[in-house]
Amino acid sequence: MQRLKQNNVQEIFKRLYLNLPKDLYIHQGLTAKYACALFVKMCSAQTYAQAARELSIEAVRLGALYHDAGKILIPGEILCKKAPLTQKERSMIHNHAEYGGDIAVCMLKKDQEKYENTVWAMAEYHHERWDGKGYPDGLRCEEIPLEARICCIADSYDAVANDVNNQNRTKEYACTEIEKNAGIQFDPLLARIFLECIKEEF
Repeated sequence: MQRLKQNNVQEIFKRLYLNLPKDLYIHQGLTAKYACALFVKMCSAQTYAQAARELSIEAVRLGALYHDAGKILIPGEILCKKAPLTQKERSMIHNHAEYGGDIAVCMLKKDQEKYENTVWAMAEYHHERWDGKGYPDGLRCEEIPLEARICCIADSYDAVANDVNNQNRTKEYACTEIEKNAGIQFDPLLARIFLECIKEEF
């Protein structure tokens, strides 16, 4: 009975997730693509090779795919709002990270449960910043789990490079933003590795 209930909850969450606005749903897939590419590239970088061994590409893929799972709790009119958000609406958006970890883990299949720590961390902490000014917990530098730092870069890059509300933004512009915010929003070494990855693969 417990497993049946768990399966029902998992199915409900997945259906809600699949019903997110189309551009947000596409964003999850692209974020996963960039996160996996960064993970593969960093595995060959001496500084992060050891830490990367504690992760797996499948865990990173799932974590990036479900990193915005908490957005199923946010009304669609707020997610799609083009006008500036009110303070209350901004707080609601921020809540998606606070609740995202638990929701993302609930969406995993039984044979994926071994990845739950990575998936949880990526959903929970992908809006933390290297300078400590992110949310939900204000973590800074290496307090932020490595997998969340990967997701932060991949998520931010795609949000800028493929911004449906601003067709003037290009991949070159997105790369400039990553470079400009290295050491501020992003892990500076990971940002450099990511930019190399973009130039070589995309």
